This record gives sequence, C-alpha cells and structure tokens, in this order.
Amino acid sequence: MFAWGANSHGQLGLGCSSEQQTPQSVADVPFREVRELRCFAAGGGHTLLGLNDGRLYGCGWNNRGQLGMDHTQNVTRFGQIGEYGFVSLAAGWDVSAGINEQGELFVWGSNVWQQIAESKVKLVLQPQKLSLPCNGRVQKVSFGLQYMAVLMESGLLWVLGKSKFLDRHYPLVGANHQMVRCVDDKGPVIDVASGENHLVLLLATNRIVCLGINKHGQCMDEPWPIVAKDLLKLESGWTHSGFLTRSGEVRLWGRNNHGQLGRPGEASSKPIRLEIPGVKEVSDISLGSEHGVALSISGHVYCWGWNEHSNCGTANTESVTTPKCVELPEPVSKVLCGAGYTLAFIR
Repeated sequence: MFAWGANSHGQLGLGCSSEQQTPQSVADVPFREVRELRCFAAGGGHTLLGLNDGRLYGCGWNNRGQLGMDHTQNVTRFGQIGEYGFVSLAAGWDVSAGINEQGELFVWGSNVWQQIAESKVKLVLQPQKLSLPCNGRVQKVSFGLQYMAVLMESGLLWVLGKSKFLDRHYPLVGANHQMVRCVDDKGPVIDVASGENHLVLLLATNRIVCLGINKHGQCMDEPWPIVAKDLLKLESGWTHSGFLTRSGEVRLWGRNNHGQLGRPGEASSKPIRLEIPGVKEVSDISLGSEHGVALSISGHVYCWGWNEHSNCGTANTESVTTPKCVELPEPVSKVLCGAGYTLAFIR
C-alpha cells in the first residue's frame, strides 16, 4: 500500500503526521495481500480498512470519534477497531459508517448535524446500529459535508443531517422532526454519490439525475441517459462528480477551478470524457474533495485537480489540470481518495 498527500492527523498510516509530497510505502498494514481487503474508505482525515475475516482497522483524525475506537485521540498507524463483518464502508468529514452482510447499518463519529443519531448525542465513539424510518436492508451509504445519504435495497433513499439543499421538495419526516428527509419521487434509486451540498443518483429508469446546489454545474442541466447496468462506479467530490462505465470510460462534470475535471477550462454542467494520454480503458476511479485518481487496466495511477497537499503525488503543490501519471514501483489494483490525500493498493 502506498499513500501520499495531507497527513496532519496521521491518516496515511505512516506513524507520523507530516505531509507527504510523493508516494510512501505503508509498511504497517493489517493485511499481507490486497485480496484480504474487503472494503475501505477515506474521509476528511481518517482511513478505514475492512478485511475479509470481519476485522475493522483505522487510522488518522479522531477528534469526533470517527475511528470508532472509544476515544478521541488521533492514531497514526492502523489500529484494530473491532470485528464487525462489514462488507461496505463510508467515511465523511468526521463521521463513518459500515454495512454488514445482513444489510444492517452501523454509524460512528460526529453527530453535530444529526447525521447519524438523535440530536441529544453529539459524539458516537463506537460503531452503533442505526434504526431507520423503514424496514429493509441497506445497500449503500455516502456522506456529504454535513449529511448522510442511505440507500435501501428497495430503491428508497433517506437523507439524514443538514440537507437544506433539499428543503423545497423534501420536508423533514420522522418523530420530533429529526433531520431526516426521504427522496421518494424519482422511482427506485440504484446508486448514490454525495457532494458537499448535492446528490448524484443513478435511477432504474436508466438515467443519472442530481439534486441540490448547482452553482458550478455539479447538478447538470438535464438528466444524463445511461443504461444502469453499464455503470460501474458513481463518484462525487465537493462540487464536481463523475462516473466510470464498464467499458472503461470516465466522465466528469461540475466545478473546475483546480482542474477537477482533468482538463483546463471552465466548469461544465455536462459530463465530459476524461482523456488520459495513452490510456484507452480505466478500471477504477475515486474522487476526493477537489482532486481525482484513475487506475488504468495496466495498473498505472493517474491524478489530477487540487494539489495543495501534493495529493496528486507530484512533489509540488501546483494544481494539476490534466491527469499525470504517479510513479509507483509496482502495478496497482485499487485506488482511493480522501479529502486531500490518495491511497494506492499494490496488486
């Protein structure tokens, strides 16, 4: 595993809290081979790893208990959180979530915006099961800056926390007017990604639609048609979003003041294809707050966008407006962006 970028909280797992401008090998990881890794997530300044045997590990920023270790001290090397059997993980700015094989949702970390529990609770220091207004299995969780989106297997979408961008059409529901809204007018939702103040939804009607603030084109001018089964991954940064198709095509839209779209120029309200010289097919992507990473089928890693912490791995802090290859000693199998840092898992 290699990591680079922001590290002021120890989120890279290197045992230190100094910024890393080039990829660094993370020697102390809880797995010997990447195939032992079942799920992972990176947030504002914390990293989570879930293994096939059910163990959960984390490192980094922990001021709100987002590591789930029953304390609020930062952790600079991966430490075991517990055995939860999570098959999916999500990490927000200072909050975390996991879904187990039974489709149950567990949450921990900050609850300042009522994104994971009732208002009287401000911190959740260990993973706790969250009850939702309806029965059913949870399929996916994604975090915005101050909210959590919970997608049910039924296709229903719940939004918990501060989500005023949904005020006009989606009133608060639930007991005591908790900060819960239900997106129930789009038909079944198949996938969801969360931006700072917008949602990206893949619908069963074979289109991508967005809800929320559209100041930078992040909500698109009109729905984007796509056969749902052809979409491999849906991603969102703070004010830009993107998707990866099964044919290896990446398209991005939204804000572009730091090159978030992987090209020079203005923002775009339409998904524009990401062009990487010499790369015809991409196998994985991940978007941080304002930067992105793509993995070619040959195992090469490319970064672009905001680079204040050298999160694009360039050994400097200038924004990267077109995808740049990151020098790594071996082919990579998985990539992941935190808010201002990047991880690559060696094959």
